[in-house]
Amino acid sequence: MRAAVYLGAGRLELRDWPEPRVGSGELLLRLRGCGLCGSDIAKVAHDTAIPPAVLGHEVVGDVVEVAPGGARGFRRGDRVVVAHHVPCFDCHYCRRGSPSMCRGFKRLNLDPGGFAEILRVPAPNVTHATFRLGPGLTDETASFTEPLACCLRAVKRSRAGTGDTVLVVGLGSIGCLLVQGFRLAGARVFGADLLAPRRHLAATFGAEVFEDEAALAAALAEATEGRGVDVAVLTAGGAAAVGVAAAAVRDGGQVHCFAGGGAGPLPVPLDTVYHRELTITATYSASPAELAEAFAHLESGRVAVEGLITHRLPLARLAEAVTLMRRQEAVKVYVTP
Repeated sequence: MRAAVYLGAGRLELRDWPEPRVGSGELLLRLRGCGLCGSDIAKVAHDTAIPPAVLGHEVVGDVVEVAPGGARGFRRGDRVVVAHHVPCFDCHYCRRGSPSMCRGFKRLNLDPGGFAEILRVPAPNVTHATFRLGPGLTDETASFTEPLACCLRAVKRSRAGTGDTVLVVGLGSIGCLLVQGFRLAGARVFGADLLAPRRHLAATFGAEVFEDEAALAAALAEATEGRGVDVAVLTAGGAAAVGVAAAAVRDGGQVHCFAGGGAGPLPVPLDTVYHRELTITATYSASPAELAEAFAHLESGRVAVEGLITHRLPLARLAEAVTLMRRQEAVKVYVTP
């Protein structure tokens, strides 16, 4: 079979790759499409993946083989969406609400990855992270299951709800999903992005956006009676943006780091955190509970994704897809075989 293979030093090429074989309780999928995630781009850009590797985890595919051993009623020909990580549910981290810190969470993965023509779904993923698509749900919409789940986990960890104000910084596809997640929780959501087209896109999903920083600052001051927002969520900007977010939140407020951004120190003095009682949080991934919730939101239409996918490219052009997103010329790229 063919796969888009990461070869190190930022290189991606279409290569032959051994076709996986399924074991007890597993599924074999033929790829229909896979979303390109910011974490995939970071692995390529910063050479953090060990080559040769096949990345990709926002996978929609057709079931072509069902191994015996309890594959939860799936059949050949089923159209499914799958996610890549599943926790053990029983360790110290899982019992305390931190499933993405589970030691088994990152060890369990799709084989080889979503940017391949054929892939194997391990039995735990079949049980806890695979969802059959009905005729009313498109492949592209379903591919947002895993990223939306990550956003829902961030919303939950922030504890934002009715009457709260939230600022989402960075209005790419993740920012637009976060806007909808916080609105579902009852919060009033403001958005900030340097690119006008992204601000306009986020406005279609319910974010309150403004053409310049001064107008945004004035609107936030009015909405919060000068306190600052309850939660500021960073999807972009790296460590340097943490200081900007801290200045935007109220005393006792929260800065939530949805994405990483290098190894530099956080530019918020400890005295500021201490005297203002600020909370800095992060979410790395999602649990099976959020995956199920995200799939239900997409299936019902409570969360919309129209307009988020701006480019559709085949596996052979994955390197071009990465470049488009790194240059911010694409909001989201959907990769097909």
